[in-house]
Amino acid sequence: MLRQLPLAIKDFTGRAEHIAALDALLPAEGEGSGTGAVVISAVDGTAGIGKTTLALWWAHRVQCRFPDGTLHVNLRGYGAGDPATPGEVLEGFLRALGLRAEQIPVGVEAQSGLFRSLLAGRRMLIVLDNANHADQVRPLLPGTPGCVVVVTSRESLTGLVVTEAATRLTLDLLSEAEAVELVASILGPVRAAAEPDAIRELVRYCARLPLALRIAASQATNPRVTVGDVVGELADERLRLDALSWDADERAAVRAVFDWSYRRLSAEPARVFRRLGLHPGEEFSVEAAAAVAELDLPEARRVLAVLAAAHMIEPAAGRRRYRFHDLLRAYAADRAERDDAPAEREGARTALLTWYAHHAKTALRILFPAHRDWDPALRLTTHACPEIRLSGREETWAWTDLEVDNLVAATRAADQHDEKPLTLLLVTTTAMILHRRGRWDDLFDLYSRALKAARRSGDRLAEIEVLINLGETYKLLDRWEDATGVLETAVEMARDLEDPGRQASALLELGHGWLVQRQCAQARTYLLAALPLAPGAQHGRIEAQIEMVLAAVCRRLGEYPEALRHARRGLALSREADDREGEVGCLCLLALIHHTTGDHQRAIELCEQALRVVSRRFFPTSVASALDTLGGVLRDTGDTARALECWREALRIYDDCSPEEGAREDLRERLHALELAPERPL
Repeated sequence: MLRQLPLAIKDFTGRAEHIAALDALLPAEGEGSGTGAVVISAVDGTAGIGKTTLALWWAHRVQCRFPDGTLHVNLRGYGAGDPATPGEVLEGFLRALGLRAEQIPVGVEAQSGLFRSLLAGRRMLIVLDNANHADQVRPLLPGTPGCVVVVTSRESLTGLVVTEAATRLTLDLLSEAEAVELVASILGPVRAAAEPDAIRELVRYCARLPLALRIAASQATNPRVTVGDVVGELADERLRLDALSWDADERAAVRAVFDWSYRRLSAEPARVFRRLGLHPGEEFSVEAAAAVAELDLPEARRVLAVLAAAHMIEPAAGRRRYRFHDLLRAYAADRAERDDAPAEREGARTALLTWYAHHAKTALRILFPAHRDWDPALRLTTHACPEIRLSGREETWAWTDLEVDNLVAATRAADQHDEKPLTLLLVTTTAMILHRRGRWDDLFDLYSRALKAARRSGDRLAEIEVLINLGETYKLLDRWEDATGVLETAVEMARDLEDPGRQASALLELGHGWLVQRQCAQARTYLLAALPLAPGAQHGRIEAQIEMVLAAVCRRLGEYPEALRHARRGLALSREADDREGEVGCLCLLALIHHTTGDHQRAIELCEQALRVVSRRFFPTSVASALDTLGGVLRDTGDTARALECWREALRIYDDCSPEEGAREDLRERLHALELAPERPL
């Protein structure tokens, strides 16, 4: 019986959904050739993703269902040598089906017709591996039902889906669990059990790409090599492709396998692919691609569609975004390093980083208008082509949702390439977003980079601003000793530069910190020193914040008329500065003061007003603070059910994005006590 399948890999793992999808295409057991259409499955995906492995493993598993035999051919669409022609393949198939050379007609059309005639009424499985285009496949398809055809390709083969009704199966990277299982199956149970953490690191560095996982795991099967040794070689991104490409067999080398796909690209898609290798993040928009490739949007969309069809990039969430997996991004960067002139490469990178910085600056001005011209880094003139027209908080915050990871990556790239002004601008803008998302590790990393960049460039004003922001973050994370150190330095530097606004800003943070430490006298000393220096700073926001913290000090000391005066002054100044967070803070303080003095209804009204000022999406901790305050008033007025609802929601928000463990624990204890308390009558 004709069985042409090559050897299947013995340690095949994962792909359960794809196997089930292929199984669903099979005719039912005992069913004849039937009268339906030929069943065609087009399995596509990027280089090294395991298309051939899946197709061969599945074909071996089911070929017993095809009594008339199995045909297989490597179409060489990607790889060494020229692609197989349809005529070359048909001649081989016709010979395998028993025809002599003199019985095989001349010409692809005649050969294809004879092939279809020979397959009529038969039940055969045909595996067409490694196709490069639908036209390479069409002459090889049967014409009558009874046969199943599986085609694998790095191309999407959309033509087969449209005109031949092929079922498309696109392979993605393995899940982490599948990738770990694959590595463990290659290493064996004893070796796998000995280094579970190293295996997870290996999976991460190999980006869950099956070919890379097999290469790396195979290196670790040497008894003198540990998984940790292999991970050490993979850790350096600049050398990772080399570590996965050491074998002389090109089919077992990641770089060579990627090369085969790259060389099939025409000049413009290849150039854009290299430019995309300069993108610092995994996912990117059409607009960012246009910026780095210097294309207009229609041309960028066209070229990206070509690259996606070739599985050099993959569509991400939404039709206007794409992504690399890590190894392909490293390969694209490597091609840019090899194929493009340094000046061209650096110019494209700077244009891309400037594109991100420009939009981040625009976002800051919309979301945080009081800060719009405060930080010296914001004075850097930027342009963007193409420019996204951001308008309104909702649209702008949605853009930051999509781009926050790219902004972090762009900041690090600017620092690595010593783009000091861009580094400072990107830190200034990105930090405002990270702060409100509670991404403290990223925030510290960016502030550290900004501090070094400011000092390298001799920009003392920028250095002061970074120190103040760093001090505020230390304070939020309850690292008070660290906070006082950098804030006192900032006060001295601002005094030396005769910058009263920044002096007031640093004194404000110190005053608030001492209030958090319950040292009201020290807090008031710093705040009163800051107040005369603050007018005009950040369009009145700094003065508003000082008034608000003074109100909190007075409330704690029982000086309620003074507390009300400071809080009302802070509220008015916050509104003038269009500082929504400050406005909510002052409204909550006024609510607490009214609640303490017995005006509970006014306190509830102020909290509800605060909740109308901001949304959870933009300013989650402000919403949590208002809910926390409202919950306390409702508890004390006997509305236990609503108080519980407010506190539970506040705790969920705090758990998501607040670093203040003490505040969270305090709320958790209050909530637990209220849940256990008997219900009070209203």
